[in-house]
Amino acid sequence: MGLTKLGWNAARDEQFAPHLAKGFIPARVAVEDKHFYRVWTVDAELTAQITGKLIHEARGDHAKLPKVGDWVAIKLVPNEEKAAIQAVLPRTTQITRKTSGRNTSAQILATNIETVFLVTAADPTFNTARLERMLVMGRESGARPVVLLNKIDLCDDLDAKLAEATQAAGDALVLAVCALTGRGMKKLSAQIKKGDTVAFIGTSGVGKSSLINQLYGEDLMPTIEVREQDSKGRHTTSWREMIFLPKGGVVIDTPGMREFHLWGASEGAKDTFPEIEALASGCRFRDCTHTKEKDCAVLAAVAAGTLPRERHASFVKLQHEISHLREAEKQAGWQNRRKSDRVAHRTFNKEITHHKSHR
Repeated sequence: MGLTKLGWNAARDEQFAPHLAKGFIPARVAVEDKHFYRVWTVDAELTAQITGKLIHEARGDHAKLPKVGDWVAIKLVPNEEKAAIQAVLPRTTQITRKTSGRNTSAQILATNIETVFLVTAADPTFNTARLERMLVMGRESGARPVVLLNKIDLCDDLDAKLAEATQAAGDALVLAVCALTGRGMKKLSAQIKKGDTVAFIGTSGVGKSSLINQLYGEDLMPTIEVREQDSKGRHTTSWREMIFLPKGGVVIDTPGMREFHLWGASEGAKDTFPEIEALASGCRFRDCTHTKEKDCAVLAAVAAGTLPRERHASFVKLQHEISHLREAEKQAGWQNRRKSDRVAHRTFNKEITHHKSHR
C-alpha cells in the first residue's frame, strides 16, 4: 500500500526531511490505545510505542501525543514487527472536543482529515440543536463538513427533515442516505476521493458503522440494533480506527458520543450561524450579546419573525457555553503554569543541593 493511498502528499516530503536524515521512516497511526499504537508504513502494519523523550516533551499535554490519523516518524525494531514513534508531524486539521466531566482539556478524535461526515438519523431522535453543535465542531476542525441524514427509510416526511437539516447546515452539503437499503450511497461514495481521509462522527445509534460497512462492501464494523423504546444505540466502536477503502480513501470511525462538548469554537460558531453574524453588523453595540441590549438587530429580527426563535435560542446557548469554556481554559492554564513553576522550583532546589553536596 503506497504512502499516497495512506494520505501522503508532497508537503509531507518537506516536513519529513529532517526525520529521513536520521534514518527514520514515515508511518500513519491507525489505532490508539493509551501509549500503544498500530501504525501503517508503506508496506507493513506494525505495533508501536512512543519514546520516553516524546512523553517528556508532551509534558502532560495529551494533545501533543500521537492520535489516529497522525503522520509519525518511526524507528523499526530489528527482526520484529514493532517500532518506536520518535516524532509527530504537524497536523493540517483535527477534530477536537472537550473531555467529558469536569476536566478542562482537549480530546482529539481524528487528525489530518479532508472531510468530516456529521451523521444524524432521520428518525424521532433527530435534533436540530445537536446538529448545529456538530457543525460547529466540524467547521472548527478545518475540514469540510458534510451532513449525512441517515435512516431515511424510517422518516415519514423526508422533505421536512431535509429542510430542517439544510437550514441548520448553511453552506454545508446535506445528503440523504440509508445504510440499510443503500439509497444515496453512490452520492456519499463520490465525496471520498483517492488519497483523501474522512471521518464519521455522531451519537450512538445513528448508523456510522453501517455506513462504513456499505462503503467498504462488507461488514467490517460491528453494529447493534437500537432500542425500540427510545431509538438510542449502544457504543459499538470502542476506539478510533482507520479503515482503507478498496476504491481508495481512508475512513476514520469515531465512538458514538452522548454529548458534543465543544472546544475552542469561535470561527466554527460564526460559520454555523451566518445569518446572525450578518444581522449583528446592524446592532448598536459592537459587543452585543443579542440577549437584552437596546437596538439589537438580531432581537429585532426575532421579534419580526424573520429569524426563528429556536435558531436564536441555539445561538445564545452556544455562546454561553463558549464563554464558560474560555473561562475554564484560563483557569486551567493558570493552574498548569503554577504546577510547572512548582516543578521547576523543585528541580532547581535539587540541582543546588546536588551542587553543594559535591563541593
